Amino acid sequence: MEPAEMPNVAVPVQDEREADWAAEQAIKLYRFNQARIHLLNVQHLLPRHVSRFFSGADLADFHRENGLLMLEPVIRKLEAAEVPHKVHVLTGHEAETIVRFAEEYACTRIVMESRPEGLLSVIGLGAISSQVSHLMRTRNMSIALGAVQV
Repeated sequence: MEPAEMPNVAVPVQDEREADWAAEQAIKLYRFNQARIHLLNVQHLLPRHVSRFFSGADLADFHRENGLLMLEPVIRKLEAAEVPHKVHVLTGHEAETIVRFAEEYACTRIVMESRPEGLLSVIGLGAISSQVSHLMRTRNMSIALGAVQV
């Protein structure tokens, strides 16, 4: 498959406990679907009473370093498996930023570990994956969410 035809897939990693699972899913996607993998970490903005003491460049460096630290185990595994990938560290509200990224990059899938569904997930609260799912429904987005079925 030509690189231009490869589907874009977002693989958000927000927690070090997700790293092994995320790497496994990304490797499966690349090997079986020839997907273009986009590793993504979303950093929370610092409160204004803290951020006002730092330059924009310092804040950007801080967020990038912390995001790369979170993605490092996944990056190592993908490199060991020879899976090409792009790394993105963004700032903002996690679910909104993930959905906006998927829209901007025309992703066909967002790979996130699903949490048990409950009342909070119906209204877009709870786990980040529930919030992402809720936002996608409200925007009528047809992007697959969840684990890879091979």
